[in-house]
Amino acid sequence: MDLSMLNPKQLEAVNVLEGPLLILAGAGSGKTRTLTCRIANLLEHGIPAWSILALTFTNKAAREMQTRIEQLVGQDKAADMWIGTFHSVCVRILRRDIEKLGYSRSFTIFDEDDQLRVLKDVLKKFDIDEKYLPPKEVRREISSAKSRLLNADEWFAESDKSRRSQQLHDVFFAYDKTLAEYSALDFDDLLNKTIQLFLDHPPVLEYYQRKFRHCLVDEYQDTNYVQYEFVRLLTDVSHNLCVVGDDDQSIYGWRGADIRNILEFEKDFENVRVIKLEQNYRSTANILDAANQVIAHNRGRKEKALWTDGPAGEKIQLYTAGDERDEGAWICERVRQLNRSGVPYSEMAVLYRSHPQSRVIEEMFVRAGLPYRVFGGPRFYERKEIKDALAYLRVIVNPADTVSLKRIINTPKRSIGDATVARLEDEAARQEIPLFSVLPDPPESLSARARRCVSGFAELMFRLIAAQDTMNLTDYVAFILKETALDQQLDNEDAEFYQARLDNLRELVSAVHEYETKSEDHSLNGYLENVSLITDLDRQEDAPQYVTLMTLHAAKGLEYDAVFLPGMEENVFPNYRAVMEDNRLEEERRLAYVGITRAKKYLFLSCARQRTFYNQVNYNAPSVFLSEIPERLINDTGKSARQHFGDDPVRRSAARPQRPLDFGVPGTGQKRDPLTIPGVSKGFVPSAARALSGSALMNMYKPGDRVMHRKFGEGTVEKVWGKGGEARISISFTAYGTKEFSLSIAPIFKIDT
Repeated sequence: MDLSMLNPKQLEAVNVLEGPLLILAGAGSGKTRTLTCRIANLLEHGIPAWSILALTFTNKAAREMQTRIEQLVGQDKAADMWIGTFHSVCVRILRRDIEKLGYSRSFTIFDEDDQLRVLKDVLKKFDIDEKYLPPKEVRREISSAKSRLLNADEWFAESDKSRRSQQLHDVFFAYDKTLAEYSALDFDDLLNKTIQLFLDHPPVLEYYQRKFRHCLVDEYQDTNYVQYEFVRLLTDVSHNLCVVGDDDQSIYGWRGADIRNILEFEKDFENVRVIKLEQNYRSTANILDAANQVIAHNRGRKEKALWTDGPAGEKIQLYTAGDERDEGAWICERVRQLNRSGVPYSEMAVLYRSHPQSRVIEEMFVRAGLPYRVFGGPRFYERKEIKDALAYLRVIVNPADTVSLKRIINTPKRSIGDATVARLEDEAARQEIPLFSVLPDPPESLSARARRCVSGFAELMFRLIAAQDTMNLTDYVAFILKETALDQQLDNEDAEFYQARLDNLRELVSAVHEYETKSEDHSLNGYLENVSLITDLDRQEDAPQYVTLMTLHAAKGLEYDAVFLPGMEENVFPNYRAVMEDNRLEEERRLAYVGITRAKKYLFLSCARQRTFYNQVNYNAPSVFLSEIPERLINDTGKSARQHFGDDPVRRSAARPQRPLDFGVPGTGQKRDPLTIPGVSKGFVPSAARALSGSALMNMYKPGDRVMHRKFGEGTVEKVWGKGGEARISISFTAYGTKEFSLSIAPIFKIDT
């Protein structure tokens, strides 16, 4: 195997074949290449492919790893390995042995929407007001408990034992009991039940300990306690655990990730070898320097520093806007300039700390006519018509899935109302059988019409189940859509919505066909499992021809030529929760580090003197992270604007001492003379405009000049005409179109480009 493409540290990691290994891989340091080459090296040294387990966090990452390994060792060997996400690997284990825990092998995987439906039913049974215990809050609490391997009783033992905690315990317990009755697992259960299977049935654990002689884990800094326990149990015999990660990119503490897993790896396992990958192949030297300077302020980290033998590159652009609209207009202008210089829209991304920031940015992109896509919006498999169709498929595979059954029993409308469903549920509870088993012989207490409707639905479902083995998967799904008349339920929709939803159902058939052609498992259960395990990052297109707008959390693992980080202000980024808590601040700083290192060539940072959030005007100090980037790395394009437009009173954050951005002459406390500011045309300030004659004003501007307007931001002069006080100027703004002003009073000034 040719390993000449590896640098010395990567080669060292590839050649360590036995014992615990921690590879600290900085952003853009070639960790995937190192991991795949190490797997290929294991195979070359006689390790059987079937004895290698590689764990990732997204299906996309698993597919990339599979493809790279196929290129190195061939398709046959790669196919024998287990490469997948924690959840997909656990599903594979559970499909084989979950019956030992009392579940059917055809168990359903519940998504968040399904979980909330169950919780709402449970709260209703306990007569608990949803305002007192919101279902989403209860779901988060349960998920948090399960990420620590706690059941309802164990969680309650750690709680404050209050009345509210008692009610949460009861709901938690009833929720798990309901899922068991439906033969369903939520996402957290996939790992928890696997560990339960290992602990309750030692022969199962021993089988997998013997099978997997080598376990490799990508993005180890993002693992939680359950995932840690999973790999610890699997490697307790072989001790051959290789983990790859970067503690500086641990940004998911809010959803259970435990940074201690990577920071304390050497304590948890004996004779650990640690190798650092610090050479970066992604970003310019200036961008890496900024990232290193910021992250160095964190105390809870392993020492390392990224470096590159590439060029220094452009300085980081910093802009201080008047408000969020000014900020958005500035971003749009930079996007347009980059595109004109040859940077495709697909290589640009605007990464923000929280979703509310996207609204104004999106509006400015619309005004500017720039192509964009907000990543994290409504997803294909979460659309109502798609979830309806999938519910039919899930009931066919698992008739005990009462959540899905209740979703479709009257979809499309077939005169089976809530009262009828409640009677059916009562009868199922009386007989202690699943709801589906009641349908063929509805209780006599129902009206004759209701009994006919329920029996008709049961006949439909049995007909669909019987047809399952008579055609291929794609044709079968198309058959189901036709027989259930799901498309007909859309007839009353607005024409545009009808067509869009109909197209979505057709796209579902296409998705099934794509799965069937690419997967070895052509079963309906296999397809549903694949859908359940798709994550946000798996849904993103590889080469979109639009600017990507997304949160910083969603951007992890991605890279772009140009990256914009708006909202670099205290209480925005870092967010208000981190202002007074060091541990939260350190995670926010890691998030800033992730954002900075997504940029390959160009990095743009911006803050605003005032920002409106939730109809409240806020005056925030510039982010502490800006003060941590040396001035030698920054081109501050906003200083001139601040000087010309004056300094509005800014309520400085009392969060922590920090170096303020330089608004004046260093060391003097005086305001800098606008005539000496780089980037500003000498000899003119707005306050002097009225003192100049009309002809003098007209002589200052010509078509093509770049100017700054206090409200509309940067623009290009299109035309100047008229005389004296009647002189006028026409300016084209990227996000506002062409505006016309009286030249004598226009709040503009000329900027150098």
